Order: sequence, then C-alpha cells, then structure tokens
Amino acid sequence: MSGRTGRTVDIHAHVLTPACLELVQGLMEPQYEPFSYWAGGETNQYQAGHMREILPKATDVDVRLADMDAMGIDVQALSVAPPQYYYWTDVDLGRRLARLQNDNLAAMVQAHPDRFVGLATVPLQDVSSAVEELEHCVRELDFRGVEINTNVFGLDLDDPRFRPFFAKAEELDVVVLLHPNGFTHGERLQKYYLTNVIGNPLDTTVAITRMIHGGVLEEHPALTLCLVHGGGFLPFYSSRMDHSYELRPEGRHHITRPPSTYLRQVFVDCLVFDSPHLEFLVQQMGPDHVVIGTDYPFDMGHYDPLGQIDGVRGVGEEDKDLIRGATAAKLLKLEG
Repeated sequence: MSGRTGRTVDIHAHVLTPACLELVQGLMEPQYEPFSYWAGGETNQYQAGHMREILPKATDVDVRLADMDAMGIDVQALSVAPPQYYYWTDVDLGRRLARLQNDNLAAMVQAHPDRFVGLATVPLQDVSSAVEELEHCVRELDFRGVEINTNVFGLDLDDPRFRPFFAKAEELDVVVLLHPNGFTHGERLQKYYLTNVIGNPLDTTVAITRMIHGGVLEEHPALTLCLVHGGGFLPFYSSRMDHSYELRPEGRHHITRPPSTYLRQVFVDCLVFDSPHLEFLVQQMGPDHVVIGTDYPFDMGHYDPLGQIDGVRGVGEEDKDLIRGATAAKLLKLEG
C-alpha cells in the first residue's frame, strides 16, 4: 500500500481556447501544422473526431476538476494545447492569440487558485513580443512558467535569436515546459500514427540535444527546463552524446563539459506509460527530476499516474513523493 504524503501535481495538462479559432479562420495552411501535415488520412480523420470528443474536457472547468479528483490530482499546471501555438501567424495576430489564451488560463486559475497554476504561451515568432508577454504573465498574472514548442515554425531552439527569451525566463526564475507538436520532417512517419508515437518524442530529443550542444544551458546556468513524454528519447540514451563529445570535435564548440551533465537543469514528466520504464527513467534522471505529467485530456495521455508511480520497484516512498508532487511544487513555487 502507498504511503503517499503531500499534494499531487500534474505539470502537463492542456486547455483549448475556442475563441482563437475565429481569429485564424481562413488563414491556416496544411504545412503550418507538422503533426497533421505528416499524418495520413486515417489519422487526420480519427483526430478530428477525437478533438470533438475531448472538447468538454479541454474547455469545461467542472469536467476537468471531476477528472482531476478521479485521478487523485490536487493541482494542475495549465498550458495551451499544441495546435494553438500559432507561431505561423504574423506578429500582431500572434500577440493577440497569446494574450487571449493567457487570459483564458488566468481566469481558470483565478476561479480555482487552489487547483490550478498557469503556464504562459508566448508568440515566439517575434522574440521581443514573447519576452514582453512572458513578463506580463509572470508579473501581472502570477503564472509560474511558460510552455513552448520544441521548434518555432521550423527554427531550432539553439538559434541565437531565441537567447533573449531564455534569458528572460532565467531572470524571472520560471520553468520552461518544452512540448512538441509532431516532427518537422515527418515524411517517413505518415503511417501507424508515427507522427505522434515517434514524431513527438523525436522532436523533443532533437530540441534538447541542440539546446545542450548549442550552449543554451551553458550560457544560462539558472535556466530550468521540463520535457514532456518522459523527455523524449534522450534520457534513455544520453551516454551516446557523451561518447561523441569525448571523441569528436563537432559537439564541443559551445560547451565545456560532457553533454549529459547539463541534464541537471532538465526535469522530465513520467509519461512513459508503465512502471518499469518509469523506474529506468528515475534511475537515469534522479527521483528529484521526474514529475507527474498526464497530457490531459488527449488520448495519448496516461490517467493513472499514481498507480504507475506506486508500481515502481526500487524507489522508496520519500522519492515517490518527490515524483507525485514535491518536485513540481518547488518548480511551480506552490505555497504550503
């Protein structure tokens, strides 16, 4: 039997803002959305029905609270759904869309401050606007972090143009949640729902590996990242990039120590679906760097995270409490 203590905190849960759809109607092109662009017809047809099915969960606070209670989740960190990043829009529209979604998240948090905290969305297609919106959300709305895609309309996150954004997140001392939306070069992922099954964790793996080798974490040593879907594939094979670093010059231009050492600035969620994989993830990352993430309300989420954690062998109850909520509470600066 579990000896759970303290709050349970889900750092990976999404909200849809239907009002945004009116603002982008007629502007969307298929290539703007890698997740669906590289999916086959069967996937896109199924996904349309799935989005209709989950709409109440993604928009209705009462439905969400009931589901949280059923899962045993005390607090959710709310972030926008990946289809609503809207990095492909022009700057003015991008600013409007981000503000509209952040106001929606803020209203949910204000109505239930004991159950929700907000993670901002920002228009990263214009970095100065993203910095401004992040500062507004943290200082004016009391948001506790920010969610960004694992690329910005095809641009990788080690691109120097994004350094001011990461500097601002570091200055504000807020966690940056990296969440993918398919893989940008998904020609080989069109069948079998590989656009998600492989594409999502693959894009996360590319993003964090480039950020490490590109010197983002070296330049910003107080920057804190959280990766969803168990951190992609990197935690399960980080020794490969260390091996390359020791033997070859390509990965040493912007960093001064083995790549895996920068993972101390990186947290991952537990969304790996079973207890044995979670046990290995905890061994690789440390129990103080793994947090609950359900991916609510999507079908690729996992809705018994406490049972999954309870089933992990070789991890004591104090460490399991870190995963259940203590670490996320610290990242999100939850009171009490």
